[in-house]
Amino acid sequence: MTNESLFSGVKVLDIASFIAAPASTTVLSDFGADVVKVERSGMGDPHRYTYLSLPNPPSEENYAWQLANRNKRGLVPDLKHLHAAEVLVRLVKWADVLVTNFPPHVRKRPRSNYDDVSPLNPRLICADITGYGEVGRKRTSPGSTLRRIWRVRG
Repeated sequence: MTNESLFSGVKVLDIASFIAAPASTTVLSDFGADVVKVERSGMGDPHRYTYLSLPNPPSEENYAWQLANRNKRGLVPDLKHLHAAEVLVRLVKWADVLVTNFPPHVRKRPRSNYDDVSPLNPRLICADITGYGEVGRKRTSPGSTLRRIWRVRG
């Protein structure tokens, strides 16, 4: 009997927040993929704090975040520094799959568009999970409005 899983040996770079994209990389990790989640410095993934806002029930732990981010290694580079950009380049070269869910204009900042990363790693599979796609009048909108309506419990 072997301990190999369906995605054993697959290396995944998770540059995403909230639920859809992180949940998809969690499924990959459940089946053996090695997932590295990159969060922004300062606050990390905003989904870490959703348990503090209404309509979520009061809780000491953010089980939803833990559910969508289990089995992952984490990294929090400060993308404003040159060395952080070098770390991202190394991760892109290392990965087999890159998953993000930022709108197209946001992906330009960490240079995580396909056109930016494919020369670094031609075998890289890029998955973009966005709320409104790449074209159309709402393409720059985030897929979640939670950021606008949060009311943090005091």
